[in-house]
Amino acid sequence: MYTEMEQRVNLTLRLPLGLKYDCPSASTWMQAVNSAFCILAVGLPVARKHPAEFRGMWSELASMFEDFLFTKHPSPPTLSMEDFQRDEAIDCKMVHLIREDILPYASSVPSDFVVRIMDLLNRGSIHSAVSDTFVDTDSSRKLREDFARTCFETLLQFSFVSKKGEEGSVTKIAVLSLLQRCQEVVKKYVDDERLSGKCPLPRPRLAEITAVLKAITTLLQSLKKAPPNNVETGVWQQAIQLYPALVDCTTSASPQVTRALKDALHEYRDLLAAPSAHVQNGR
Repeated sequence: MYTEMEQRVNLTLRLPLGLKYDCPSASTWMQAVNSAFCILAVGLPVARKHPAEFRGMWSELASMFEDFLFTKHPSPPTLSMEDFQRDEAIDCKMVHLIREDILPYASSVPSDFVVRIMDLLNRGSIHSAVSDTFVDTDSSRKLREDFARTCFETLLQFSFVSKKGEEGSVTKIAVLSLLQRCQEVVKKYVDDERLSGKCPLPRPRLAEITAVLKAITTLLQSLKKAPPNNVETGVWQQAIQLYPALVDCTTSASPQVTRALKDALHEYRDLLAAPSAHVQNGR
């Protein structure tokens, strides 16, 4: 069973999925991705029940996800808007599969596979420029906005501290990935807004930073509600390290950004504490 599934994933599917727009016919990679969905729907439950027999499959599966979702072959200039939206919907469907059929069962799969999946979600959670064919009227890049949002929502979903053992196994990875990505987005937004001067940033960038600020608010609320022993010190430290970057955002001229920023900053109130008794005069 494993050998057959590995061959299908590695040989039959991974090549056309990786080639994607470089396939001789568009129907080639579409047939491959439809086959992948069918095979994984049947194969994933079996692989979880027999982890030893399927141990070698997970690395190939992670590579297949990466090759397809972040193809090195950009879409052709002739691709219509309808086709672009259709292809993005397929990318989102792949992320939904990861969200619903893999991450909830993370305790049944190799930990290095989960780390690779989280890295992919982290990478995809920011608007992905896949080519310069479609240019948003307010932007200079072609953006997979729905794909980025789906990746980000998946990271956020698995960042909540849960008592369920299977979900809890991915919580720390998801939280750290989300906090890292949030810090990158906030810092880049501040830098780009400073460089843009009086010109407003593109609409997708404003939507992106607003979504990130709301995610920070929600995540902090979740962490504060969790039992203290469930949240590691390193998570709190990384959350606190976000604070200076958030303060830098206060110069934003966008009302939607400042509203979301205010809510995020208010959540830090409970994290402020007087210095310990032994800390005096900076010592």
